[in-house]
Amino acid sequence: MRIYTLILICLINIGYSLSIQINHNPTCFYVQSTENNCQLIVNFQVSGMDENKTEIIIKSENNDQLLQKVNGKEGSLKQTLKEIGTYFICFKSLNRSFKTVSFDFDVDGDDKEYAQSEQFNQMSKELSRTNRNFQSIYRNQNWITDRENSHKIILENTQKSIYWCSITKIGVLILITILQTIFVYKFFKGIDVNSQTC
Repeated sequence: MRIYTLILICLINIGYSLSIQINHNPTCFYVQSTENNCQLIVNFQVSGMDENKTEIIIKSENNDQLLQKVNGKEGSLKQTLKEIGTYFICFKSLNRSFKTVSFDFDVDGDDKEYAQSEQFNQMSKELSRTNRNFQSIYRNQNWITDRENSHKIILENTQKSIYWCSITKIGVLILITILQTIFVYKFFKGIDVNSQTC
């Protein structure tokens, strides 16, 4: 369990995209701010039933709520982390249905530049814009994959429900047929056909 937590913390600190299943209990992750006035950007997309019924909270280690977003299925949250310390990002479903949240975040909040802006100002801006576009494409692909997986689970559950409903209906029809056959047989068994004359 501790190894899993350490791996998850490492992934979160690196800032790669993650996907988690959430329910009505909050699921929280933490990030470390190593500088004062650090910018935290959280990009998220929710898929599943009632996607809009989701709550996302950013809070400090003192449990002070810094930012809250309710009823959003996708978006970006920006928060300035004023002090060095631990901050929590919590996801929660506002109803009982399970949802999948795909999210990523950047602790320093600056888009990464692959060339120094003093030397290659124009190229730096273009690379930065291209990087943002690739990140957006990656988030959208990840969201589409998670959404397809959620829909696949919903369809499989619906198919199972229809299957068992059909089996139940067939069983009830067979039972009714048997009862009617027995009732008609007993009804005509009690009548003497030869003794009646017109």
